[in-house]
Amino acid sequence: MATEIDGTSKGLLGTFVIFTLGSGLASLVYGILLLFQNMGVTYNFGSINLFMTSIVLITVGGLLIITVLLGVFGALKDVSPLRLATLVLLFLLLVVLAVVGVWGMVSYKTGGLEKSIDRDFQLLKEATDATKIDIKKKAEYLNKKFNCCISYPPDANSEGEQQASSCIEPDAGGTIEYKSEMNAACATVYFQTKSKTIFCLAILTLASAGAVFLAILIYALIFQRARAGYTVVSRG
Repeated sequence: MATEIDGTSKGLLGTFVIFTLGSGLASLVYGILLLFQNMGVTYNFGSINLFMTSIVLITVGGLLIITVLLGVFGALKDVSPLRLATLVLLFLLLVVLAVVGVWGMVSYKTGGLEKSIDRDFQLLKEATDATKIDIKKKAEYLNKKFNCCISYPPDANSEGEQQASSCIEPDAGGTIEYKSEMNAACATVYFQTKSKTIFCLAILTLASAGAVFLAILIYALIFQRARAGYTVVSRG
């Protein structure tokens, strides 16, 4: 015989739904926006790939919404396995959100993101096999999107087009020289653009992780109240 959920447990269940559903929708919506923003991004420089991160957020958001349904059904219908599955899923999703949030915030605050971007750019500039089409396309992508001055070979891109005039300047002898200051500033501009997204991502995932943590505590209390209810019924 199932035990009917009492008024206090219903109130706790409503709070659980608010925290979990809110966290799930926030992760899902932000993940979708991030996906659209980075769907056309050919290359992700640095230690954090925003396209893959958006997939993780969408997955976590969808699973949190499913967890809400499982949790509510398990509580209302008094199904112990569903309540246990809800707690396990919440814990796993909490870990994922916390890892993404901490990784993003630490990378942003400690300069790890900037260092990884600088390293990627330096490796690109020092690439010895400049005939590879992938290297050329990376350089052209940076030149177009972030006004960089990287060229393989130095006078034309992979399609034979001349390098943008803003990247070159003739010296007194008529020899073409590349503007090294623009080349050096390229990584900084890229970092400034990406770091804003990483910071917002870290704040959102950490806030969502906090909401999920509270949801776990609330649902654990519902779980204990349900078990106490079972005890009463079995003794009766």
